[in-house]
Amino acid sequence: MKKRPVRGTRNPIALPAFLCILLAVLLLGLHCLGGEPAFEALLTRLATSERFVAGALSLELGPSGQSPVVHAPAAAASGLALPPEPEAPHTADEPVSESAFAAPALPAGSFDRKAETVEVSGTTGLSFDVQEMLRDPLELRKTDGPQVLIVHTHGSEAYTNDQTYQYTSEERYRTTDTRFNVVQVGDRLTEVLEENGIQTIHCRTMFDSPAYNGSYGRSLEEIERQLEAHPSIQIVIDLHRDDISLENGGKMSLDWQSDGQEYARMMFVIGSDASGLRHDNWEQNLNWAVNLQAKLDAAYPGLMRAVNLRKQRFNQHLRPGSMIIECGASGNTLTQALRSIALFGNFLAAELNA
Repeated sequence: MKKRPVRGTRNPIALPAFLCILLAVLLLGLHCLGGEPAFEALLTRLATSERFVAGALSLELGPSGQSPVVHAPAAAASGLALPPEPEAPHTADEPVSESAFAAPALPAGSFDRKAETVEVSGTTGLSFDVQEMLRDPLELRKTDGPQVLIVHTHGSEAYTNDQTYQYTSEERYRTTDTRFNVVQVGDRLTEVLEENGIQTIHCRTMFDSPAYNGSYGRSLEEIERQLEAHPSIQIVIDLHRDDISLENGGKMSLDWQSDGQEYARMMFVIGSDASGLRHDNWEQNLNWAVNLQAKLDAAYPGLMRAVNLRKQRFNQHLRPGSMIIECGASGNTLTQALRSIALFGNFLAAELNA
């Protein structure tokens, strides 16, 4: 039986391999002759050719039975490394409409009123008089230089996904992507304060990554550095989000509504010396929080949870205006948290500007 000659199959690697060698020679020659623009134009055409890019991939990975689907953006020819596609429809360069974070309209003088009393929770065993604090408030006012320092001891704390902000958890309700965790909330607070003339330093360092243990020690070192560099700082805010589990395994959402908008409820957490660590300022910290809360309760009833006094010091011994703010919980969305922190930022600025 007469054998038929076997025809050679088309090798998808041959053309890209040949062109790669040719391009290397051309690049050397064009560089010597000052012809980089011509070379860039040629590279642009090749980078937008799906056939060439697919062949180049075959050169690296070997041919396969199926032709890969290749998307070859023209920007690749510029030599710039393209960032990964964002996991959410909005990025820092494409902010959500500011109206989403607008505070409810208030009549003039709303921040001048106080609630008759403020609830303080906790089991520290310490004695304090809330009514006396309300009669003799610690008042901090705007001065020259940076006024507020914002840090995030647990910066990876994140929220429940919604249509606007969606991310992939690196741990349960945690991510180091600052577009979706409490660092984003700190960005918004900084923006609002600065818009109102309050100089603010926002430390975006992730103190709980890669190790959660020791995060308070690391944030303390940063706070001390910032206070030494900027003695004008009076208020240190450690911005967190809470985490409350439900019996069914879900996460609680701490909701507050106003004018049809949903907000995340907030809480001031104040440290003390009950753990044995020296903290001479804890009563001043508590006074500051109680009086802020009294005005917030009068202006936005239900927004704030009870002030929480704790045994731990939480790095609050360095300034009388120090506090932890829990902005919502893991069951809330980032959208809700951003609305709430914008509201609080306008309130705090009005207090400092009074």
